[in-house]
Amino acid sequence: MRFLMRLAALTVMVALPLLVAAPGRAAGDPYIVGAVVSESGPAATLGRPAADSITMAVAEINAAGGVNGRPIQLTILDDQSDPTTAVQSLRKLLDMHPIAVIGSSGTPPSLAMVPVANAAGVPLISLGSSSAIVDPATDHWIFKIPVADTYIAQRLLLSMKIRGFKSIGVVYRDDDYGKTGLARVQQLGAAFGVQVVDAEAIAPTATDATTQLTRIKGANPQAVLVWTTLPSATVVAKAYRELALPYQLYYSEGSANPIFLTQAGDAANGVLFATEKAAVADAVGNEDPQKRALTHYATAFAQQYPKDGPPSIFGGFGYDAVYVLAQGLQRGGTSSAALRDALEHVTYTGVSGVFRTSPSDHNGLGSDAVELVQAENGKFVVVRRPDPRPSVLRRLN
Repeated sequence: MRFLMRLAALTVMVALPLLVAAPGRAAGDPYIVGAVVSESGPAATLGRPAADSITMAVAEINAAGGVNGRPIQLTILDDQSDPTTAVQSLRKLLDMHPIAVIGSSGTPPSLAMVPVANAAGVPLISLGSSSAIVDPATDHWIFKIPVADTYIAQRLLLSMKIRGFKSIGVVYRDDDYGKTGLARVQQLGAAFGVQVVDAEAIAPTATDATTQLTRIKGANPQAVLVWTTLPSATVVAKAYRELALPYQLYYSEGSANPIFLTQAGDAANGVLFATEKAAVADAVGNEDPQKRALTHYATAFAQQYPKDGPPSIFGGFGYDAVYVLAQGLQRGGTSSAALRDALEHVTYTGVSGVFRTSPSDHNGLGSDAVELVQAENGKFVVVRRPDPRPSVLRRLN
């Protein structure tokens, strides 16, 4: 396992209001913070930008004087995209007596870490999407950054409803990420008049999707939803085009990655995604409360970490996790228990959305954090069309 000590050195001074002391060198005892991310293995395209962004956020905060005059001391461990390794990494970090831990990069390792963090009484801020990570919130030490998969499913189903699609096939990653995503779509589908007529599992590292798509073709759906991440996301898109299937193709936010657009090439054109605004930061208007955070993050990441690709939602999750943690620390989180209580009262406008946590909501994001975007010639483009999204989703929330 690769071990990374990332004691931050700043190259770009932060322009955001950072919930920290006045600029200057932090001099107090450090806050010990750990992170577990998937810097290798199938989820590396999620984990590497997250590790970079966690490091960048810590550097910004420390250079601006730390939190309450104290620096953050960060240790990052690679879980190799494996739930068992994620738990082992978390236990190593707990031996360091951290005040909190960030991670992991996806739903399966995060769910594996949940009982360990709860038993240890240490706040865990997950970068996974499934709402199961923070459900229930009561007496829970777990928080999460990405918008819940419930809202991703709602936005996808709403688009299907608007376009008149009543029957869909689903290709889902054969693990907790894909299974919980499929469950959300099945649970919510009736409210939108959308039925799953066939669902096919695909391995995270699959090299072919012909079998799954052929079976879905036999069910004769009106659209197909793919709930997976790289590398299997690319495999599905290419097989879909090779089979010349006529249905509209949708993807979950797990594939809303600039690397997917590069790998899939022309096969990505026309695909619709529900995802966070960081995927289309340039298109977000100046009136949007997230614009400042999105612009700063995208610029700073591109300058400091060009090796890990264009800025993405996945790096944004790691970046926001640090600032949510910083607000909790500033609000009086001088111990893990006090920090847990403080994290239930965060109001923070970040890269991933406008967070408003509460004792019953350890995520704090809603449908306003989600955009419907389309892949066009190597870019994500916001889908602008009149639709009943606010009224429909208010009834469903």
